[in-house]
Amino acid sequence: MTIKQLKQYVLEHREDQDAFEVFMDRLDSQPAAKIYDGDDVAQFAEILKQHHNS
Repeated sequence: MTIKQLKQYVLEHREDQDAFEVFMDRLDSQPAAKIYDGDDVAQFAEILKQHHNS
């Protein structure tokens, strides 16, 4: 089940504590989002290519 599907399940079955815990564990295991500063805008194409290749 994808994270998106799991999220939808949790929203539809709010009483399912086990599903909620699995959802939170899956979210915690995801890599943190990287924040880019204004200097990175000039290199956007390269950053985007790196993101798609990872």
